[in-house]
Amino acid sequence: MLPVPILLITDQPTLNTLLERVLMGLGYPAKLILCTDHLAEAKQLLQHHLPNLILIDLSIDGIATISFIQQLKKIHPDANVMVALAQHQTALLLETIQVGAQGYIFYEHTEAEILNNIKSILRGGAPIHHVLAQYILSHQIESKPTISITQLNQPLYLSAIEYEILNLVSTGLNLQQVAEQTSTSLYKIEGTIKSTYRKIACLKN
Repeated sequence: MLPVPILLITDQPTLNTLLERVLMGLGYPAKLILCTDHLAEAKQLLQHHLPNLILIDLSIDGIATISFIQQLKKIHPDANVMVALAQHQTALLLETIQVGAQGYIFYEHTEAEILNNIKSILRGGAPIHHVLAQYILSHQIESKPTISITQLNQPLYLSAIEYEILNLVSTGLNLQQVAEQTSTSLYKIEGTIKSTYRKIACLKN
């Protein structure tokens, strides 16, 4: 693991402590885990430290954090951005993906689930769960693997494997089960999810 900083932007002490514990368990020293509960300070930390992973708690200010992610991805397009939000906030989650977020954790997640989602990002992939997959697939046009995201009013063209993964995840399978069912590596499955997110972001841009 590269010795580069990680930035946590949250005003919830319990969440902050949990994330620090997970990250240190992955091998990150405490001194490389930067924390703030203000977006203004986060901008300064970004300029001085160039963290490779930024985790943003959307409870700070949903609208402001969306704008923050959008600006961040323009300045540091290679930065890995994750968001923390409630499990029922699917529309908000999709909006963050549209502006460049590549992963997420839910407040309801267990420590093991948070760990798995962060690992997915660090491997170069992205997580997804059945509700988000269903949300995207709910805008299917006829029988073609083309999804129309209503917020964008543009079609999202999926490859055959992207479409298959979304369908399997929407039935409740986790990504490891999808990998086994499709005889594909977990690494490739997660990378394909990340590719799908990039397509959604490109429509917004």
